[in-house]
Amino acid sequence: MTSVTLRTSGGGHVDGHAEDPIVVGRRWQTGVLLLILADVSFVAALLFSYLYLRGLNTSKAWLLPKQQIATIWVGWLIAGVLVLSALAYRSGLGGIRNGSSTRLASAAGLGVLLLVADFAAQVGQLVTLPFGVGDSAYSSELYLLGGANLFHLLITLFLGIGVVNRTRRGLYSRDDSRQVQMVGYWWTWIAIAACATALVTSFVSSPAA
Repeated sequence: MTSVTLRTSGGGHVDGHAEDPIVVGRRWQTGVLLLILADVSFVAALLFSYLYLRGLNTSKAWLLPKQQIATIWVGWLIAGVLVLSALAYRSGLGGIRNGSSTRLASAAGLGVLLLVADFAAQVGQLVTLPFGVGDSAYSSELYLLGGANLFHLLITLFLGIGVVNRTRRGLYSRDDSRQVQMVGYWWTWIAIAACATALVTSFVSSPAA
């Protein structure tokens, strides 16, 4: 969509003046990049709090004695499926840049299906964790990080479905794919965030234990 400015000529005639698409596109891109930057700060704060609580282990509250921990490979599975989803979408982006809207629709659709599978996997992990949210600092962090990933997946599902629908309606082309590219920025970022989360949560035992 482009913004329209109405201006009145000397004779009282009202003309529709569309903004330069390049200017509008740059504005969109700036907005998306600022959103990603804000989310980077959010995820960084969550991961820092995990490492901070693990490192200090104040009052031995990081883990309960003999507490079970989350299965580490499940976190990596969730991250891996999200990476595959992002790669599928990037393939579709390459397609529209070459003028193939069919490739974009199919690749973005595959990416959305992988997101749905990943959403189910994340929910499955949260409902089967062998501890309660308030059992320990570790427990609280795992639930919080899992919830953050669900939030990321919901936003990306909304965007991905929108891209698929708009592609099928013929609203994207080789010369008009800026929105597709900006969604790709976000999609790539949440895949990176999932990998960072899987890496950090792979370290469980506190050095201060």
